[in-house]
Amino acid sequence: MCQMQVSCYQGISSLNFQLRRGIIMDEVKNKFRESMSRLATGVTIVMTEIEGRPWGLTVSACCSISMEPPLILISLATQAASTQAIINNQRFSVSVLAEDQIDVARSGAKAGAPKFFEEFAESKGSFNYDVKNALANVHCRVEQTVTAGDHTIFIGFVEDVILGESKSPLLHFNRQFGEFNTAVRN
Repeated sequence: MCQMQVSCYQGISSLNFQLRRGIIMDEVKNKFRESMSRLATGVTIVMTEIEGRPWGLTVSACCSISMEPPLILISLATQAASTQAIINNQRFSVSVLAEDQIDVARSGAKAGAPKFFEEFAESKGSFNYDVKNALANVHCRVEQTVTAGDHTIFIGFVEDVILGESKSPLLHFNRQFGEFNTAVRN
């Protein structure tokens, strides 16, 4: 076999490997996406300000990470308008939704649609907004920003918390919103 044939064979072999790897990775990504849809999570609205108006995005990737100091983590698609606004403002609020706030969650989840939130929000000044009647509203300033894959992770220093009425939360499971059922199965 001449050198050119060997080079050509190696090139085709490498291309086949890359194609197989791409197909396998697509399958892994699809299964991973499906597995994460099976993780029941609370539903939050992350708000900041765009053009002087409250802007809200429905987010399930949210968790507390420290009590001393009080820190919260949110993860947003890097390409989302909210991400750039939070980077610019260096502030955001997280509102934990109650089971009767599905309309709020759907409003913040509309792909590609403007998410101005005047209908649902109350201004608390300094880029801080609360969702009316939320279980809790947490006001943060950006402590740290981390890029991870196609998302941007914000770690927020919690500056204030406003607690609402204690009632059942809104949950997200299997790509649907629902309520918490306290019934115990035997």
